[in-house]
Amino acid sequence: MEPKLLTADRFVDTETGCSYRYVYSDTEYFRPHYHDYYEIFLLLDGEAVHCVGNERLPLQRGALVFIRPNDTHDYLLREGKKFSMLNITLSRETVEDLFSYLGDGFDSIRLTQAKLPPEVQLPDASFSYILAQMTTIRAIDTSDKKRLKTALRILIFRIFTRFFADFSEAGEPEMPLWLSQLCATMRKDGNFTYGTERMLSLTNKSREHVSRSFKKYLGVTPSEFINDLRLNFIASMLKNSNHDIADIVFESGFGNLSWAAEQFRKKYGMTMSKYRKCT
Repeated sequence: MEPKLLTADRFVDTETGCSYRYVYSDTEYFRPHYHDYYEIFLLLDGEAVHCVGNERLPLQRGALVFIRPNDTHDYLLREGKKFSMLNITLSRETVEDLFSYLGDGFDSIRLTQAKLPPEVQLPDASFSYILAQMTTIRAIDTSDKKRLKTALRILIFRIFTRFFADFSEAGEPEMPLWLSQLCATMRKDGNFTYGTERMLSLTNKSREHVSRSFKKYLGVTPSEFINDLRLNFIASMLKNSNHDIADIVFESGFGNLSWAAEQFRKKYGMTMSKYRKCT
């Protein structure tokens, strides 16, 4: 069957730059198609087969997929099982503006140029988060386009930054979800200042397993990862505060001023005092 082109003028609200729709397999007719817009879909329940070109990709509840313009795809029932999904359509402008805003630190090229549509499997907490946000969005008056636009764009921003930021293609060494979440948690709420013991308290993995995983996927030890975050913190405070250097060092979690100074000089090629003057 010849793929059908679906166009933004029919499937994306022009005022908000995005739309959403809940789709049930038993009341929907699927056929091969492609878009001139972007799409994100989340499998809400059941199982499905996502057909992309010659690939047949099994999906289960919690699968989150990013479809790019010109990705030709279709859905099949898996062993006759029904499924439902949340479908969010996005204009090119909406996605391109988001990627531009996030800047080069967000690897949008990895997402837009991947061989297959980027897919991540959400854990229960993340799955529930999206459902809760959509419940809030569905309570917004559909005629209130400004508020609806803002709410949808906040959700889209969070989907990309929380769930697709660490996407890797099949064949690449994919960081386990627990590890990427652990790294993200250590970066926030000052957790890095408390060191490896705080890190271990945030996961059910053994010390040895955590250490092996950091070396395998990040090329550093847990201590090196934490110390790098501490050094980033020191550099930021040197640049953006007038606090005493010793106070900054101890606030970062380093317990030894001389050791911290040595590590800072290795990373930045100068002393903390000189760094403060240069920036």
